[in-house]
Amino acid sequence: MRGKEKDEEMKSKRASSIEHRVAALGQKIKKEKIEAFLIKGTENVSYLSHYWIEGEVLLSSRDKFFITTSLFAEEAKSRLNGWQIVIQKDSLEKTISEICKKLRGKRVGFEASHFSFAEYERLRKIREVEWVPFSGLIENQRAIKDGGELTCIEEALKVTRAAFAYLENELETGVTEKDISRKAVYFLRENADEEAFPPIVLFGERTSLPHGKPSQKKLEKGELVLLDLGARVGGYCSDLTRTIFLAGIKEKWRQIHHLIVKAQEEVIKKLKPGISCSDIDKMIREKIKEAGYGKNFIHGSGHGVGLAVHELPSITSRSKDILKAGMVLTLEPGIYLEGEGGVRVEEMIVVSEEGGRVLNG
Repeated sequence: MRGKEKDEEMKSKRASSIEHRVAALGQKIKKEKIEAFLIKGTENVSYLSHYWIEGEVLLSSRDKFFITTSLFAEEAKSRLNGWQIVIQKDSLEKTISEICKKLRGKRVGFEASHFSFAEYERLRKIREVEWVPFSGLIENQRAIKDGGELTCIEEALKVTRAAFAYLENELETGVTEKDISRKAVYFLRENADEEAFPPIVLFGERTSLPHGKPSQKKLEKGELVLLDLGARVGGYCSDLTRTIFLAGIKEKWRQIHHLIVKAQEEVIKKLKPGISCSDIDKMIREKIKEAGYGKNFIHGSGHGVGLAVHELPSITSRSKDILKAGMVLTLEPGIYLEGEGGVRVEEMIVVSEEGGRVLNG
């Protein structure tokens, strides 16, 4: 589905933005008056280094250190041009201690949300360093997508939409949820880098389980089918949900589907930079409540998508996030009737100065 030229284009666009990302984080480090920043979160490491290689990043005002084990040393050296590759031969804290002896200052930031308490206690034993905890420093930066990132996401979306078309033709009486899940995984791996997450495939009354796992449940005539799929291309994810109606479906479900799509479309028209994500959630929720299904909408209205399937911004009632141009998010309203079934429709949207635009891939 993807040609070599498209792959090279995505690789080039993403590589060209790495230097900008590192420079932007470097400015934040300088502003916080710390000498360096230790990064461990898998997506954050990938965001700054361009590759999904197991390791940690220590970014100082002068140098970029990539810390990894001998298992990944050869790959790191061949791919990470301009980085100092440090092979961890002992504990992580001893390796970091040796690097920190070369730093000018002693104040080093670290990702508090990605280190366990035990790991932090070990880091504190490094006498050369005064550790300064930070949360969300890179996650907030990741929330704004550049052109290269958007290209990868759109390619992932293209594969996901093709997967829905393929799987719809595979739906027949007697097929199981696991059968369709296996076919989904095969299709996504053949046409993208891999699946972004384990596919959610649910039939009949099991569609009332928002994140139910595929089972041996067999598809019967007139049942609902819920498919939640995502592909990963160049490290970036897509995330779409469709509810499919087979012949003989009850009219009630069609009406619920119409209600969800209408609410979703109306809110998408109102998306723009500066609007609070809690207000977005409130708008969708109120439209569903007005139709009498308020208590049946039991999860958040959406989330950001990028290197992680779920990232900033968070579209929930408690969210403090504000929409900004360049953000990519999903809106996924759903109505679930316990023991009967559920309907969810999820679209991906990019925010620009002009408003929100549904990404078609």
